[in-house]
Amino acid sequence: MPGGDERKQGEVTSLQNPWKIFAFEVFLFSLTLGFGILAALKINEILKMEEILIPAISFWQFLLYFLLITLFIFLISKFLKVEKGKGIIFKAIFVFATFGGGGLLFSLWLPDPLALILIGTLIFWWLKKPIILVHNLILIFGIAGLGGILGLRLSPLIVILLLIVFSIYDFIAVYKTKHMIKMAKEMIEAGAILGLIVPQKISDFRANLKEVRPGGEFLILGGGDIAFPLLFCSSLIPTGILNSLIVALFSLIGLFAGFYFFTKQKIRQPIPALPPIALFSIIGYLITKLI
Repeated sequence: MPGGDERKQGEVTSLQNPWKIFAFEVFLFSLTLGFGILAALKINEILKMEEILIPAISFWQFLLYFLLITLFIFLISKFLKVEKGKGIIFKAIFVFATFGGGGLLFSLWLPDPLALILIGTLIFWWLKKPIILVHNLILIFGIAGLGGILGLRLSPLIVILLLIVFSIYDFIAVYKTKHMIKMAKEMIEAGAILGLIVPQKISDFRANLKEVRPGGEFLILGGGDIAFPLLFCSSLIPTGILNSLIVALFSLIGLFAGFYFFTKQKIRQPIPALPPIALFSIIGYLITKLI
């Protein structure tokens, strides 16, 4: 999902029950991967039945798309001084990405008009009453739809290269230049967060997006931190569902490693969540080559 890696696990002032939070995070992460893998399976089945070949995306094409979108968001964040204007643009990006991905996902099992009405209704609900539950659902459907189709257009080796490159970028953007944190804060303030919001208790899924703030009581897992392992899983669908599921399982181990590191910080700060997820996903892939 180009442009999705804009959220990191955010600062949290207190973690009353960290493993309960992690359980919510695992559930949301797994739900996204599950829907995305099912979408990739369905799309791959349709392509085989109709003998359609979809054009592959090269490493450089993907990198160029991602950099252009990230540059666009960065320039808006840095030079557009009107806060209302920023909010409108960020919300437009969110709606565009989730409407396309969610519409594609639903259209795999529903007639196109019904699929568009369904995702359109959810987005309208999000615009009118932006609660965390609706936000997460829309983002899950959007990432699953886009990740399912894009992953099939990438080879596993290209995804590995992308995981390595973006893990390095993630580290630099969070710890060195810190521009990722700045962009994340801008999007949080605009109420257009390209990441899953993880509350500390189940009742907080009904909380308004306005209650989510940097340093607040919620964790934010970046869209890219979920989309990249999903791309990996989807790219493996043509080789067999087992390979895809093994990589998904190891990406969850990487999620655990990142969360464990996050909870052990003396002063809790945003961390790059992608590197450990990428590392364990690649380990999972290497294991599939030995089976």
